Amino acid sequence: MKTRTEEDFLVAGRSIGPLVGGATLSATQMSAGTLVGTFGLHYLLGFGFIWIWPGLWAGWIVSLVLVAPQMRRFGRVTVPDFVAERYGDDGANGDYARAIGAFLIVAAYTVYLSAQFTAGGIVLQTLLGISQEIGMFVMVLTAVIYTAFGGMRASILTDFVQAVVMAVAVVVAIPLGLYFTGGIGTINAIFQSYNPSFVGIALSTAEIVGFMAAFGFSIAAAPYEITRIYSMKDEKTVRQAIGITLIFQAIIGTSVALLGVIMKVMFPALSTPDFASVIMSINVLGPVLGALLIAAVFSAILSTVDSIMIVSGAGLAHDIYVKLVNPEATEKQKVWANRIAVLILGTVPFILALNSGLLGGLVQLIVVLQASMMGGMFFIPLVLGLHWKRANTKGGIAGMIAGFSTVVLWHIGTSIYTWIPESISTVITDPVIPGVAVSLIVVVAVSLATDPPSRRTLEPFFDVSRADGGNEEE
Repeated sequence: MKTRTEEDFLVAGRSIGPLVGGATLSATQMSAGTLVGTFGLHYLLGFGFIWIWPGLWAGWIVSLVLVAPQMRRFGRVTVPDFVAERYGDDGANGDYARAIGAFLIVAAYTVYLSAQFTAGGIVLQTLLGISQEIGMFVMVLTAVIYTAFGGMRASILTDFVQAVVMAVAVVVAIPLGLYFTGGIGTINAIFQSYNPSFVGIALSTAEIVGFMAAFGFSIAAAPYEITRIYSMKDEKTVRQAIGITLIFQAIIGTSVALLGVIMKVMFPALSTPDFASVIMSINVLGPVLGALLIAAVFSAILSTVDSIMIVSGAGLAHDIYVKLVNPEATEKQKVWANRIAVLILGTVPFILALNSGLLGGLVQLIVVLQASMMGGMFFIPLVLGLHWKRANTKGGIAGMIAGFSTVVLWHIGTSIYTWIPESISTVITDPVIPGVAVSLIVVVAVSLATDPPSRRTLEPFFDVSRADGGNEEE
């Protein structure tokens, strides 16, 4: 089917069923951060890093109960559509709120795309011996071309294939890895010896909680997943798809943890942990299975890149150009505006990826930073907006800005400079925790200190009566 309208481009005509929906949620979430970054951190840290998964799954459960069905019922095409509707008492029918939400999404996902391009460059550098910069350029070019012309439908259909490839590749790789290392008993013996050179950098409880919080808060409010949810047929489909994605993720998460540890036994001195999955494909799996794992890595990267490009591009094209600049745009103009936005949003993160040290260096650390930004700025305004009638425009917008700013300043003050004392940063290890806390305080305090929201902003989400206190102003 051709992509003729903006709705086709952004939400695939709302035609996606539960199996493809669950696969696309999995492929979108399990990006380079999983098959390059998480694989590498298991290589570096051992089994301990597997505790990030319960945090992420908790985020999916929160989404299942508090976010996903409600957002599908709302049925727009972007998260800023929700922001503009629910926090629309801004004097411009929600246009100012929409622009702020779109800008924050583009900023956070620019960081995320840089992680994907960094991972793609690492893979091609390892495989072909080319420079990482050229490898990143190839990834950008590939993703921009098929995303710009295929839109969400092409993205979701490739996601389904990519999720299956990822699951098959990591499951098939385990028996070979165990064969080469002498079996699970040998691996357990090494871990039980607590060899510091093998375990690498031990994670504290505070660090594990920080990682869990970053992924949990972000996945419940992730715009790229919510856009996938908009594309599904109905609320029942959404619930089924989340159940399916949890199965996919349990299989892949467990497999990646075991494979990362196997690689540490076999190749204990890689120059960077991010090389681990590609080295395994070259040296352990043989030409056929190795090619399958490499395909899985590329699948993970591309499935997330196309998703982020569509969501971020929609922030520029749908939420800013169409809604604010040219409301009379034709469907053809809207589609081309989204395509041009995708091109722009492939270029800027590529430049940022060339300076990835500012963001954390390792792929998974960049992914965690983006997750912290997204959780800090959207989790509280989204959940309270859907479930607390008193949340108003001033509170919602202030909470988004405050959460995002807190995450960025906390990252700068701990990872780049030393503004925040070590006695605090070793207890609060991820900026999502202060980000969500500040956002919650600001949304509640500002909402209670200012006028109630109008009935117009409440009616799409609640049964509204005069007793709710909503003001009558439009």
